[in-house]
Amino acid sequence: MSNWHSLLIYGVVLSVGFGQNTILNTKHNLSVTGVGDFKATRETQVCIFCHATHGGDPQAPLWNRSESAASYSLYGSPSMDANTQQPLIASRLCLSCHDGTVALGLVLNRTDPISFPVGMDKIPPSYRSNLSDDLGDDHPLNIDVHPTGFNCGGCHLTNPPITRNLECTSCHDPHNNQYGNFLNYNPINGGLCTQCHNINNWNPSTHNTSNATWNGNGPDPWPYTNWTSVSENACNNCHTSHGGASLYWLLKSSAEEDNCLVCHNGNVATKNIQVTLLKPSTHPVSSYNQVHNPEEDPTTMSLHVECSDCHNPHETATASATPPDVTGPITGVIGVDKNGSVVNPAQYQYEVCLKCHQNIIPSIPVYVPRVDAQNSIRLEFAENNPSFHPVYGQGQNTNVPSLKSPYTENSIIYCTDCHENDEAGSGNNPKGPHGSNYSPLLSAQMMFTDYNNETSAIYALCYKCHDRNSILGNQSFRRHKKHI
Repeated sequence: MSNWHSLLIYGVVLSVGFGQNTILNTKHNLSVTGVGDFKATRETQVCIFCHATHGGDPQAPLWNRSESAASYSLYGSPSMDANTQQPLIASRLCLSCHDGTVALGLVLNRTDPISFPVGMDKIPPSYRSNLSDDLGDDHPLNIDVHPTGFNCGGCHLTNPPITRNLECTSCHDPHNNQYGNFLNYNPINGGLCTQCHNINNWNPSTHNTSNATWNGNGPDPWPYTNWTSVSENACNNCHTSHGGASLYWLLKSSAEEDNCLVCHNGNVATKNIQVTLLKPSTHPVSSYNQVHNPEEDPTTMSLHVECSDCHNPHETATASATPPDVTGPITGVIGVDKNGSVVNPAQYQYEVCLKCHQNIIPSIPVYVPRVDAQNSIRLEFAENNPSFHPVYGQGQNTNVPSLKSPYTENSIIYCTDCHENDEAGSGNNPKGPHGSNYSPLLSAQMMFTDYNNETSAIYALCYKCHDRNSILGNQSFRRHKKHI
């Protein structure tokens, strides 16, 4: 044997035989000494399942397998700028095992395939490592992410550490399993995803910083990881790189709201939004599926509502604010301003509401028929009106004796001062317009019919801000009491 061959074989032995994170103690050791479910019945060589010193494919790195000949269904989404193409040879060689079409023991330098136990010669469809020939639920491959040929702007990539087309080996090192799943980077806290995906305000966001853990009740929010907190799971709270259940964006659940409610059901997040959404008056997120697009135009989009219409899961935070500014939970959401123009992101809370509610929504009943019917809620609050609730800015009336502290004639209010969970703040009841016992999604009862005997209960919504004794005492104007 030549010195060159001796050095080559010795180098291969060193690379696979020593060290804690070598291929020997990983699932990629398919020899009889392997530690995974798939191992040969007699074969003792380790590298032979992928490489051959003689008799293999002549191209580097001495492949001992034929690339998969499958034609794959490819991933795509409405917000993706890249043109996805069939995987290149580097990925096809990985897929020759992981699409389940080529026997694990079918190598080029053997006349007969290396034998495996019956039923284990290929990765069965029941295994998550079998990606099949449908890659529509897997992270896209063969995308040019080099800065000079960058074509995936919709994915928020910024200067990724990849100098060629994205392939399986961009994320995985088949010889090193120190981070699990043969990943090139430590995935905890989103460490793998953020190598490429640089999303605005992700670092201070709640889903990146929260230490909330699962209490063990209900479905497991993190079935594919061993991490125990929201911050550790990071991107994996909602997404999975392989086997996404949704049509787009590699979400873990096919129904968009389920990706949120698996945590926001009182079992991870303290507040139980899932129960609130079962109230009689809600934003009906379960009535729509695969309609929302994170880059949709509010002026042309189809009528729908999803959690992500009001919340940007990559930017949401806990910061408070004063009216009319957006609060942390609705930071980074597209909206419509008081002039009807699209703003991205919304600066004021009402802009998030106007994205859908700038006009009267046909499916919502008209609770108060008006002589001067106005089909635009956006215009109902216009500051050139003779009177309005001060949502955009201060009101016209400089003398409102019924106002309760801390409200004054100079106050500005949120839409959610009136439209909110009627039990907000009590127990594990969340704030926000998720659901209420009073229509239309009111934070307290308000009777809209005539000839009711006045009580503090039936006009509780008004009495949140206006003093009942002042109203009944006719302090605002003579005979105010008779109007109610």
